[in-house]
Formats: sequence, C-alpha cells, structure tokens
Amino acid sequence: MPIDKHGVAAELESNVETIEAYLEDDTGIVERYQDAFQRLPKEWTSEEIREALEDASYPGAYPTDEFNDVSSIVVPHAESDGWENHENVNEWAREILRDVPVMAVDGSQLPPTTEFNVPLAYVQSACAVNYHHADGRLDRDVEGRLLTPDEITRESQEGDYRFVDSQLVGHHRFEHEGALLIEQLVELAEARDAGDVAHTPVVFYDGPLIASFANPLKPETRERYISTLSRVIAASQHHEIPLVGYVAGSSATELVKMTRLLLRDEFETDRVIPDAHVLTELMSPWGDTTVPFISKRDGSVDALQATYEGERYEFRDDILFSYLNVPPGAGLDRIEFPGWLCRSDGPDGYDSMYEYTVEIVRAEAGVGRGYPEIIQQADSDAVLDHQDRQQFHRIVQRWAESNDVPVEWNVKALSKELRRR
Repeated sequence: MPIDKHGVAAELESNVETIEAYLEDDTGIVERYQDAFQRLPKEWTSEEIREALEDASYPGAYPTDEFNDVSSIVVPHAESDGWENHENVNEWAREILRDVPVMAVDGSQLPPTTEFNVPLAYVQSACAVNYHHADGRLDRDVEGRLLTPDEITRESQEGDYRFVDSQLVGHHRFEHEGALLIEQLVELAEARDAGDVAHTPVVFYDGPLIASFANPLKPETRERYISTLSRVIAASQHHEIPLVGYVAGSSATELVKMTRLLLRDEFETDRVIPDAHVLTELMSPWGDTTVPFISKRDGSVDALQATYEGERYEFRDDILFSYLNVPPGAGLDRIEFPGWLCRSDGPDGYDSMYEYTVEIVRAEAGVGRGYPEIIQQADSDAVLDHQDRQQFHRIVQRWAESNDVPVEWNVKALSKELRRR
C-alpha cells in the first residue's frame, strides 16, 4: 500500500510549532560565542583554562600547548585565497597527495534472514588504498563473514528460548571493520619500513574515534565498541601511522561547553549550540581549520585503552579534535585523532605529524568535493543492496540442498517471494 499522503500532511501540520522551534534563529547567541571564541587565546593561556575547569569532570575540551602560540583558534589556509574554481583545488590537492598512500575501510551488512527456518546474516568490509602514483595505483579488497545463529540470537531473560537480535549484526560489522583496518594499517607500516612507499601513509576512519554513540548501550555492548576503537587507535600509535576519524557535518558542542564554563556570567542561561554554528563564519571559504583541542566530552574518552603487541595504551586526555571547512558539504567537518600526532615530528616541510596529516586530509576532501575521496571509494566497494540479499538467499538455498541441510523457506516469506515474481 502506498504512503498515506494526507496522513503525512496532517501530521506535519499538527507539529509545525515543534519544527519551527527547532529551526529557531540563534543568530544573537552565535555572534556572542564568536566574540568569545576570538577572545579566548588573547585573554587566557592553556594552563589558566585547565585550572579554571579542574572542578568539572567533563568540561567539553581542553586546549593543547599550541593554544599558547596563537592569537586565533582558526588556522587559515592561505593557499586557497586566490582560488577561483574547483580545478584550482584539484591542482593543489594532486601535488599534495603525490605518492602519499591513503587508506580507508568501510562495511555493510545483510540483516538476519527471516525467509528461512534458520537465522543467518552476513557482514562485509571493503578496504581501499590509493597510492597516488602517476600510474594510478588503487588497491581494493573485500572481506566478508557469515554470522551464524548463535552470533545473532540472544537468550530470553527467562532462559527458555532464543530470539533474533538484529542489532548484533551491527556490532559484528563494527568489529569486522576494525579488524580489517588494523590488518591493512600493519601492511602499510611494513611497506613504509621496507622503503616501498615514498611518504608516510594516512589512514581514514569513517566516523568518530570518541564512542559517545555507544553510551546508551548495554555495558557489554558498549565495551565491544570501545574495545574495537581502542585497538585501532593503539595500532596507529604503535606503528606510527597517522589515523583520522572523519565526521562530516559535525554537531558536536565541546568548544561551546568549554566556553560556557569559562564565561558563566555571559552564557550560563543560553542554550547550547553546535561548535560549527559558531565557527563557520570565522573561517574563510575553503580549507581553514581550528587549532587542535583535547576532547573532554564524556567517559567514553576515558574508557579508551588497550593492550596491543604487548604494550599498554591509555587515551584519557589524548584524543584530540579540530574542525575543517571544506565546502560544498553542509556545515563544518570534524577530524578526531590520537595525541601522538601533535608530539611527533612531521616529514620535511611540516612541523609535526599532525600538520602533515591535516594537509593530507584537506587534500583528500578537496578531491572528493567536500568529503574524502578514499572514504567514498571504500563505501562504494562495501555496500550491500537488495540484489545482494536475494543472491545471498539463493546461495544459502543451494548450499543447503547440496549438503542435505534442512533449511526451508517459511510460508509467509515464500508467499511474498512468489507474489513479487
């Protein structure tokens, strides 16, 4: 049955005030925060801010030492000032990326089968490595994993039956992506150490390194996400391969929260707004970033710790972030990265590994017209659609028939399938 158009229109009409409130003009608040953001490095040192915030468990953010050396939290990208079109972006980006290997991993999934009398699911992760060679070398690989009934079902609270939990597929996919990313990161580190690549590789993680999204989950589920991210970050530091968590169109509020706590008299009664709303107009049209800040968002940062290759790594106060303006995407993007990038010397021409990494990220996003091209490549390779689901069903059915496994269509699903043919 098609969508009830009249019902949708009626629901929109009855909720017009709620929707308008969400879109409430916050220009006045934005302007006052812009003024405060501009004053911060002129009126405070990093040490003074930390001291003022020491009683707050999670004050949003802490400034890094770099904060003491700047007069503005916005770092301009001067090269872009004279650009007139996207070809100027491409020309600059191609030169920056020449012979720099960049890698990304993304995943997709087929949900548990309800068409058969046995639940099965499938997760798939794709890896793409663009070496930016003159000959156009792009390595691509896809790895998949079947999820068996015991991996996608839970026992009821009473313990008298098991039921399919579709969320478990997403948990397995997240772990699968993380494992593949580490595997490929290690290969890049080995290639670098052997002299097989000319420049330090950069690894893109599609999403945040700060797992606030897992906070509402059950403790054992939250731990699975935290553990995966912790190992990915530890692998980056252990092998000294830059890692960036890329968040498009960020709505994070760490800098606003930090500023509210520092300037209570000015902002305590105002509602919280995203950092990006404040920063956008402080940045030039293309390529500007902010100085790095340490995330103090919540306990999910403190929980990031792992043992990797026999070494213990803890990332409390060591997951940093910056904002990046790379149109035409909506709003500002955000990059999250481990603190070792700021503490390590960069390649020739760069003061730190962080500075080098930001330049590579900026160039990848430029080539991708607002979103890193390498992440787009991994995403397109990983995606599983309705046709893939149907093919999965046929493979399962043929396998069951050839091995005399009693996998059968359930009556309702078979009826639907026959009607659609």
